[in-house]
Amino acid sequence: MLCILAGVVVLAGAAAWLVLFSSVLGVRTVDVTGTRGDTSAAVRDIAAIPEGQPLARLDTDAITDRLMALPQVESVSVQRSWPSTVRIAVVERTPVALVDLDGAQWLIDSHGVLFAQVTTPPPGIPLLEVERASAQDRATLAAVQVIGVLPADVRERLARVSAATPDSVVLHMVGGRTVIWGSAEDSERKAIVLAGVFSQPGGTLDVSSPEAVVIR
Repeated sequence: MLCILAGVVVLAGAAAWLVLFSSVLGVRTVDVTGTRGDTSAAVRDIAAIPEGQPLARLDTDAITDRLMALPQVESVSVQRSWPSTVRIAVVERTPVALVDLDGAQWLIDSHGVLFAQVTTPPPGIPLLEVERASAQDRATLAAVQVIGVLPADVRERLARVSAATPDSVVLHMVGGRTVIWGSAEDSERKAIVLAGVFSQPGGTLDVSSPEAVVIR
């Protein structure tokens, strides 16, 4: 009986060593998905996962925290995939507008986060004009919310969005036409109404009160 117990202890110890300390079940591959451009290389560098490190001792929370420090990363998942792979699934921020901040142009996402400075504005991204763009600014949040609900054909013609206050969002279209939106409240209904009257002639469309659209 003692021999059997000793054998079990030895096997358990060998298994623990194999899992926790041996490179047999160590990292061989880091699989990164969901990235665009050269972000994949940055993710690998910031993750800093040593080759051969036992998967069981991998601190996935610490890796996640490091990767969330990348401005362009909205969310990330780090998982072990036995016997030797770490899978990193990244969701990158998607630009909805361009902001001019102190002479520099920044991409901003639907949460109001400025995450990338650019020298050449990407096509199809409107300019956002607010007093000070940030994720804590109510005018910024109202404007990006409005951009997010616009019908595709309207967004394609959108040149810039201004919001002096959270209740005064205005869409400025290519060609000079303007759409007075007002607040972000009831934006989905306003978007439906706008889609129905967008083809109508007129230099200004006022959908701030979707029950009584004004075209002039």
